[in-house]
Amino acid sequence: MVVSNDQKTAIVGYYRTLQEVNERYRRVRLQGLNPNALYQIEGCDYDAYGDELMYAGLITTDASAGEHNLKAGEGDYLSRLYILHQK
Repeated sequence: MVVSNDQKTAIVGYYRTLQEVNERYRRVRLQGLNPNALYQIEGCDYDAYGDELMYAGLITTDASAGEHNLKAGEGDYLSRLYILHQK
């Protein structure tokens, strides 16, 4: 994860080697965001506040845990880049 000095933009990399079957929901807890700012997450259908992303985490779950989101992708060696912009 990389955050700009003004905390307005962040880039988060998510990398998975092997997919586990029936795994629990996954989240990545972020760091260095402005807790009071609302962030738009490219490629996701929701926005989240910085404190939510730092304490609850960014959801990285896919169909292997029962999430039915066809845009998320699934399988071994999955990688994603999340780009966050402060609104």
